[in-house]
Amino acid sequence: MDEQESPRADRPLNTITVAGRELLLVEVGGGAEIHLALEFAEGDTAIQVDGVPGDYEDPTLWEQTTLCGRSWQGMAPGADDPTLLWQDAAFAPTCRACLRVVDSWLPKSAAPIGVALLAEVVADAVVARSSTYVTGVPGEHLEATRWAIRKALRDRGFRSNTHVIDDVLVVWSDDAFNALDRDGLAASTAAAIDRIMSGEVSKAPTPQSTIAWSTWVTAL
Repeated sequence: MDEQESPRADRPLNTITVAGRELLLVEVGGGAEIHLALEFAEGDTAIQVDGVPGDYEDPTLWEQTTLCGRSWQGMAPGADDPTLLWQDAAFAPTCRACLRVVDSWLPKSAAPIGVALLAEVVADAVVARSSTYVTGVPGEHLEATRWAIRKALRDRGFRSNTHVIDDVLVVWSDDAFNALDRDGLAASTAAAIDRIMSGEVSKAPTPQSTIAWSTWVTAL
């Protein structure tokens, strides 16, 4: 068993509990992301947050690597941590790879009615523009929505990528961009510039750049 850092005697453990599993918020010594270490189960690769006699001693053993497979350097400071100086307190993990592991422990929500239709609408927009935004996506239906959209684009022969910002799902495809008609794109751009210069912007048709999740999906 390895010893990790030596926190002060009154330093509380910074943990969260998910699906009945105790998880320690930790740092890996590179980058600003907060990772998760699982409570030790079996084997010989356990770490104790601190094992210095006479100081704070953590009776819990933790896995030596994070959920995403990296060796961790120390516990992330919590809100009531007396060692917290210039650092920000860590309240939740930010490592996406760790979060994907945690997500796999949780019950999967059935895709609500309309997700398949939404995916086709989004795919149309991406094929036409190479990217689009889906707004108001509920967190519990995010993965089902992403999967359906990427499948709809894959069925049309386009690889795609997605990125989440709050409740907005960004979808784009380099394949769709490369397939755009360059002459038509240039003509469309030139026409848009002409409308702007002539003050007729309000009369110009605007392609759909954002799609509201709730317009197409019924969450029962």
